[in-house]
Amino acid sequence: MSQEYSIGPRDFAERLRMTSEIRRKALLDGGAVINAYPKSNGGYLKSILLLKGRAIDTFLVPLTISTVNAIIWTLLIQYPFKSSFVIQEEPWGSLYTLVLTTSLAFMLVFRLNRVAIRWWDTRTMWGSVVANARSLTSAIVEHCSHDLESRDEAICWTAGYLISLKQHMREEDGHFNYDELTGFLSKDQVDKIIASHHPCLYAASEIRCAINRACTVTADTPIALATLYVSNLRLIEHSLDVLIYNMGGLERVRSTPLPIVFVTHLRTFIMFYLLSLPFLYGHTWGWGTIPAVFVTSYALLGIDGAATECESPFKKRPNHLDMESFCITAFDDIEQIVRHNHEMQERQQRRNSY
Repeated sequence: MSQEYSIGPRDFAERLRMTSEIRRKALLDGGAVINAYPKSNGGYLKSILLLKGRAIDTFLVPLTISTVNAIIWTLLIQYPFKSSFVIQEEPWGSLYTLVLTTSLAFMLVFRLNRVAIRWWDTRTMWGSVVANARSLTSAIVEHCSHDLESRDEAICWTAGYLISLKQHMREEDGHFNYDELTGFLSKDQVDKIIASHHPCLYAASEIRCAINRACTVTADTPIALATLYVSNLRLIEHSLDVLIYNMGGLERVRSTPLPIVFVTHLRTFIMFYLLSLPFLYGHTWGWGTIPAVFVTSYALLGIDGAATECESPFKKRPNHLDMESFCITAFDDIEQIVRHNHEMQERQQRRNSY
């Protein structure tokens, strides 16, 4: 660590306990947009009355275009072309049912299904990151207790990796809140993460370096102890590899949207369908054409908007992953593991003193 190391197991556990609320508050404030917003299981009426969570901004432009188009056509049909503009609905209605409506239904279901899978995959990967952060910390605490400095440094950089991953997925690599890592890393260490080309890999390298230092085998190391070190190192490296593997999976989702051919085909058909509605049904629906087209547009465009919203769920938006809460959970687990290890060491010392 950057300062001269003089923190024993009691001091490290106590430091994490004393700074826990600072970290929690910083993370809750950073994720307030997400964690304070009602969830889908929060009640039927509550979910109906939400506005911001509907991601209207993702489809506001095409919604406006289709509504304005309906207003213009309705005005034309009701005034200058009222008696001369009549469309036979029967042949066109069959075309709509057989071609446009059916095709749109299949394409919308496909798009929404693909995005739902992507969203759940990212949630699964983050769950794996948190689970392996627990396993990694537990293994480090148990198998590196002979080198307290390296042990605690590896644990601190594990916390640094979690925050680095959160910032990296939001493309905010250069904007860290120091309070989120207080008690784990110093400001200088966080600045080194920020200055690195890839913050997650930097933190992972620091973890690996600390672990290797604790499990170094020399010519003077007894064979039995060297074998134990190698076995422990292999176990710890596996958890670290899983962290890096899931980071790659998250990066893949963020950088690879659905192929443009699917999206452009769907949106072309949606807009053609919506823009042609007042032309076909304006004479029959009259002034009701405007609200009918608006509601239909909102329904269809809203599905595509929901897909757009959740395709890469890493921003600070209500429907995106609550990565701050994931970090809070992992930090609480790390703190518990460290404190429990300290308590077990104290119990062992008391037994040895008898």
